[in-house]
Amino acid sequence: MPAILRDRFAIGTTRDLGCTNEVVHEALHNTALVRELVDALNDRNIVVQHRASNALKKIQRSDPALLEPFAKRILQRALATDHVHTLWNLTIILGELPLRGRDKALATDLMFEFLSSPSTLQRAFALTALANYAQDDPPLRKRIHPILSLALTDPKASIRARARKLMKKIKSS
Repeated sequence: MPAILRDRFAIGTTRDLGCTNEVVHEALHNTALVRELVDALNDRNIVVQHRASNALKKIQRSDPALLEPFAKRILQRALATDHVHTLWNLTIILGELPLRGRDKALATDLMFEFLSSPSTLQRAFALTALANYAQDDPPLRKRIHPILSLALTDPKASIRARARKLMKKIKSS
């Protein structure tokens, strides 16, 4: 990764976004930066990883196709990192990527693992990813239905609300 992007991201802490929004704007107009952001997911500095994952999440919202060529690398990073803020972003990204075959199976297994996370946000993002994967996968839809039903009784209101929303989504597919 070019030092310039790394240096820009390395300033500050994970509590702020730094120049992330500016980099997102630049990457949407210069797609070579998307590769640099994916490379930044492997940086030793957790601030750089976090900001890169946040930028990629925002890029995906604006132009999802830009991340599709990097799906495998993003999945590999999600399997390797344990930084919760980075995982939140990668889980959201993975839940929206059109994965197939082994990559989809690995991502699905990872999302099932995340359902036991102590982080309520991580569990909510994993539920959403699983529901997204189940849209065109009847066996997975059948598998997650009881999980969503159980989530309707979760002690956390945010999980219950997410489960209600996702139940409607998978019933309509």
